Amino acid sequence: MNTNIVYLIVVVILTWIYFQTRSLKSNEDEYFVLNKSEGVLGLSLSFYASGMGLWILTSPAEVAWYGLGYDIYGYAISAATPFILIYIFGPRIADLLPKGATLAQFVETKYGSVAQKLVSMVAVIYMGAFLIAEFASIGFVFESISSVRGVLISLLIAMTTLAYLFRNGFKASYFTDKLQSYGIILLLIIVFTVWFSQNSISELFTFAKAGGLSSFETFSLKSALAVIIAVTAAEVFSMGYWQRTFSAENSKAIKKASIFSGIGGAVGAGKGLESPALSFIDQLDLNNLTVVLLVSLATLLVTSSIDTLENAIASTISLDILKKKSEEAKLITLLIVCTALVISIEVKSIFNVFLVADLFATSLVFPAFYRINKTSKDLLLIIPFVGSVVSVYIYRFLYIDLQANPGGVFVPTDLYGLADLNTFAIALFSSMVITLVADKTIK
Repeated sequence: MNTNIVYLIVVVILTWIYFQTRSLKSNEDEYFVLNKSEGVLGLSLSFYASGMGLWILTSPAEVAWYGLGYDIYGYAISAATPFILIYIFGPRIADLLPKGATLAQFVETKYGSVAQKLVSMVAVIYMGAFLIAEFASIGFVFESISSVRGVLISLLIAMTTLAYLFRNGFKASYFTDKLQSYGIILLLIIVFTVWFSQNSISELFTFAKAGGLSSFETFSLKSALAVIIAVTAAEVFSMGYWQRTFSAENSKAIKKASIFSGIGGAVGAGKGLESPALSFIDQLDLNNLTVVLLVSLATLLVTSSIDTLENAIASTISLDILKKKSEEAKLITLLIVCTALVISIEVKSIFNVFLVADLFATSLVFPAFYRINKTSKDLLLIIPFVGSVVSVYIYRFLYIDLQANPGGVFVPTDLYGLADLNTFAIALFSSMVITLVADKTIK
């Protein structure tokens, strides 16, 4: 297909989304959260759209290619597990902090402002990594189905989403989620219908088996467990989820939306995992119809996740770091987006981008929720986090074969390039042990 037509499709979709937000009216409070106003359907669609990024066609496929059966199902499970934590802790935290918008605000009430800023920084690092992965995925996917430049598509999407977010904030992100979710669901149904029509069931089973769907090895099991730990911990620090949690009209809506979105996320991850690398696209006959479908689907997927990340980053910077809504927060957000876009050009593995940020989140998740019913000092969160990170890198420096391990010291991979269970287990359990010890000694 002519590259100009691909650009035109993207521009038309982005222009339509942008003008849908023009009629929105946001007051000061709605810039960060829609307090106690949203029901089950709206939250379910918003959780679904914000979590279903373009990563479902890239990162899970990388894991499936190398990780075999256990890793495939582990990644699918990890798409749902963050919602389990939100299901358990979301209602309680929303009740304790009725005017809240981010998890870090809750942490401040339990530990203090220093702990709040630490959680905020880890959250920004994770969300920044997510942005890099999404922009890199644009390059992989778009350039595999056409001769367009992925970086130009990324720039168009970044500019459009920032334009409507800087005007209307979270309200625009939440509103567009609902539009995008209907489009994503419809296009996924059509794309997979085309996929099944162009490939026989026996062929699909053959492809899946060749990709490792029915192969179960010990190294794959270990990596699957590591992925579940890593993704569950990291997604908890995606502040876009917490903005939606604090927008719920009641606890019942949070729980129902978490269940529905967890199922949807698991289905999306499972579908992406069935094909190694980008071979899902290769299995389609890339005629004009399928290219239009894939370009439209990819644009909606990446726009829905990027606007969530951008608004969550801006909210975290405003509410938790600068402590005010300001132009500085917008400029910092713009700088982070531009930096992510530049870094994404050099990315070779989407999965590795996530792993580094996942490790920091794993070291922080237990102490962040430990004091949900009591208050303490900043040190009860800071010491376990720092101690856990130090323990992890000491382990990797002393016990990892740096010549053979593709991740070296800093990227937590095993010899196969998969998530290393030992590294993530040490991160989680060392933070738990240090937290419990520190709780007995810090007065």
